Amino acid sequence: MMRGEAGFLSGTPLLSIQKPSERTRRLTHLAFGTLALLIEPLGRIGSAALAAAALVYNAWLAPTFGLDRGYRRLGEGRWGGLTTYPLAVLGLVVLAPAPVAAGAWVVLATVDPVAAAVGSRFRRPRIGKKSLAGSAAGFVLGSAAAWGLFCRLGVPDPLAPALCGAAAGAVGEVLPLGVDDNLVIAAAAALAMLPWFA
Repeated sequence: MMRGEAGFLSGTPLLSIQKPSERTRRLTHLAFGTLALLIEPLGRIGSAALAAAALVYNAWLAPTFGLDRGYRRLGEGRWGGLTTYPLAVLGLVVLAPAPVAAGAWVVLATVDPVAAAVGSRFRRPRIGKKSLAGSAAGFVLGSAAAWGLFCRLGVPDPLAPALCGAAAGAVGEVLPLGVDDNLVIAAAAALAMLPWFA
C-alpha cells in the first residue's frame, strides 16, 4: 500500500486501495447514526468514549490494517470523511446538551448520505456543485429522523427543532467552505437546534 501525506481535514490521499462501494459507505454513515439513541443512557463520558473509539478506529486502526477497504474512497486521506464523522460526533457530545447532540448526530447521519445518493441520480437543477433534489431529500429525511429521535427522547414540541436542525444541516452540506462537510453539517444542525434546549 502506498501512503501519502495526510492533509488536515482535507482528504489528501493516504492509501492506494481498490474502489470501494459508495452504497456501503452511505449505509455505514446512516447506521452509525442509530447510536445517537445511546447518548442519554451512556451519558456524556460514555458517549464521548464511543465517539473517541470510532475516531481511533477510522483514523488509525482501519487504515493500518486495511479494514476500511470496503468503504474508504480512493485517495481519501486520514482526515477525510471517515474520520471527521466521529470527530464531529465527539464535538457534539462534549459541547452540546444531550438532546442537541443526539439530534444533530442523526441529522449528520441522514442528510449527507441521502443528499449524495439522491444527487447522484438527479443531478439537475444544481446549487453550486450540489444537486437541489439531493439537498431537498436530505432535508426531508433529516427532519424525519430528528423528529423521530426527539419523540423517542420525549422532547416537547419536537417538530420545530427537527425542521430547523435539518434545514441548517442541508444548507451546511451545500456550502463550499473548504472543510469536510461532516463538521459543517454537525455544527450547523446543533446551532440551529440549540435555542429549543437552552
